[in-house]
Amino acid sequence: MNIDQIKSSLQDLIIRLQDAEKGYLEISKATSNVEFKNWLEKYANERHEFHVELENHSKALGGNPEVKTSFLGELHRIFIDIKLNAIDEDITDIINEIERGSNVLIEDYDKVINEVRLPGDVATTLLNQRTRIKEEIEGLKAFRDIVEAVEA
Repeated sequence: MNIDQIKSSLQDLIIRLQDAEKGYLEISKATSNVEFKNWLEKYANERHEFHVELENHSKALGGNPEVKTSFLGELHRIFIDIKLNAIDEDITDIINEIERGSNVLIEDYDKVINEVRLPGDVATTLLNQRTRIKEEIEGLKAFRDIVEAVEA
């Protein structure tokens, strides 16, 4: 088991989770759709809980995790900011972008789970978080269907 590789992998996921948390909160502030705002705030809080869990695992392995966002996350939020000007007119585009980002996050989890030899408790945490993110994506798709039906 390569502890440095584990800590590095956890750090990468912490950054991605921070990106998602920050993005959800920014979108939440820009929408007047109460249901969408509640959904965004719920999952921003979940992303926060997830990165705190991973920070604790990293610390237990002797790591000193940095809680920061990434350059790509900043670019993604700039793209979303452009879309936010008309967020309540076309929520579907924002939902599609959130879904895309969530699927990339799932790929990041899969890479760590499949390529890094992890201690059992870390592996369990990652698998549980991945499952919750997958469930979120399904909920997001259902919300998008409702929005599209209302817009039609």
